[in-house]
Amino acid sequence: MNKTLFSIIIMVLCIYAYPTNAQADIHEAENKIHSIFIYNFTKYVQWPEEYSNGDFTIGIIGNTDLDKELQKIAAIKTVNGRRISIKKYTDVGNIEKKCNILFLTSESSSLLSDVLKKLTGSGTLLITHKEGLGKFGSLVNFVSENGRYRFEINTTAFEKSKLKFEQQLKAVAIII
Repeated sequence: MNKTLFSIIIMVLCIYAYPTNAQADIHEAENKIHSIFIYNFTKYVQWPEEYSNGDFTIGIIGNTDLDKELQKIAAIKTVNGRRISIKKYTDVGNIEKKCNILFLTSESSSLLSDVLKKLTGSGTLLITHKEGLGKFGSLVNFVSENGRYRFEINTTAFEKSKLKFEQQLKAVAIII
């Protein structure tokens, strides 16, 4: 193999490898930010009485490393004195009845209608991460606005749930 061809192959590999590494770094940072948001939502959302005993369950549907960041929080924090339990679900039918928070990854967003059928009127805070899902029934939807991580709150969806949110949360959210 001549040096010119070898140099071209190395350059191509570097070009394609860089976005992968950069993308991994972006996802890692995003997971850290989302896990902090999710934990902080527990301070500004009120769950119904029937959701207030046992472990505080945060469920995830979809392929993500967000559970690793949430596990770090769960190891040192509680929610109103309750231990935090992180669960990954592969099927909508397996979601526990008293799941306090459910995060639906953008890759699993096609499951939104099935998740909504199961959770509408429940005491589960449904959080999504894909443009437009807030308007389609998610209670909270993570978005990026001008390079900043933000979240939308669907007030109509909250009214249909058994949850209540503090006004401080509304003050920092994008209301839809």
